Amino acid sequence: MVQLSPIYINKEKTKPRIYYYDAIKALAIYLVCIYHYNNLNTNILNNPNFGAYINYYFYGISSIAVPLFFMVNGALLLNKSYNLRSHLKKVLYLYILVSVWSFIYSVIFIPIEGVSYSIKEFLMAWFFLKEGTSDHLWFLKALISVYLLFPFIKEFYDVPGRKLLKLFCCIVFVFSFGNLFLISLLNSAKFVFRFNYLNNNSFDFFPIVNPFGNYSYTLFYFIVGAILSKKIKSNKINVSTKVLVTSFFTALFVLFLYGVLMTVSSNTFYDTVWNGYYSIMTLIMSVSTFLFFSKLTYANDKVNNCLAIVGASTLGIYLVHRFVGAVTIPYFRGLILSNSLVLNVIYGLLLVLSSLLIVLVLKKLPLLRKMVNI
Repeated sequence: MVQLSPIYINKEKTKPRIYYYDAIKALAIYLVCIYHYNNLNTNILNNPNFGAYINYYFYGISSIAVPLFFMVNGALLLNKSYNLRSHLKKVLYLYILVSVWSFIYSVIFIPIEGVSYSIKEFLMAWFFLKEGTSDHLWFLKALISVYLLFPFIKEFYDVPGRKLLKLFCCIVFVFSFGNLFLISLLNSAKFVFRFNYLNNNSFDFFPIVNPFGNYSYTLFYFIVGAILSKKIKSNKINVSTKVLVTSFFTALFVLFLYGVLMTVSSNTFYDTVWNGYYSIMTLIMSVSTFLFFSKLTYANDKVNNCLAIVGASTLGIYLVHRFVGAVTIPYFRGLILSNSLVLNVIYGLLLVLSSLLIVLVLKKLPLLRKMVNI
């Protein structure tokens, strides 16, 4: 039976490790893998059976993966000192890493997809992150954007009272979560009152004056993660597990209902993961998950070591899983009952473990270890 307690660090090491960060990262990378590669029947539009609705409901859980990564990043970076020169070098290296991996994907996916490119087409696929090949690297580009603003955010964060930080968060919230909330209201009004509606999450209620790009919500999660972790460390948050679990599944259900509404209204599959990142429902789910994992007791050394290994390898798994998934998914889809939720859950786990094994091997090779680590 799982017990609960406030904080969990490895006291034997000189540098304490916060295991709930590793647990959150392990969950997040698993959700990324199962989101990118699965054979779930979520076609509630053309095949609206009970199983499809159940799959579509659980499908939305993956919307917390990206937010959780940014929350842990914020918790790790904003709550410690940093060297500006080293930080900028890290940003530059991360940008180079994106370019190198985009090139690798573009080359290796040629035989996997059975496609051919002209030189111009290859350069376009490499530079602009071709959909289905390297477009998942948008996450690292969003991370670079956050890291570029990090020195300024850090200044706001360290000032007592954090007035500028609060103002910054309010602005980010309005132009990301707030904008989608207004869109959601109009879309819901159409469904209820038959008004004209905006079936487009990219619609901007604040044209021209919006100072942020498409991934501004990542800044909010980055800061929220840091604030939550600091309050957790000082025991200033006391929310019961029951409240956290109830909040999570209520928000997930609302996200599911909105997804059904949008799918039916637009006659097009609504991706509650991609479109959920900057929804208030996913925000509630992400915060609930972060707090829930912080309350667990990490007393088993073997489990902790496993979490630490996965937690330290999430970037590598993220980069490698694209190859593992592309090669294995055709075989998985050929299995009997491969569209069942249980088998997809297992397949997602095997995808993570297979990718982890490759990453651990790469980390042993001097010339390649930097390719899967920063």
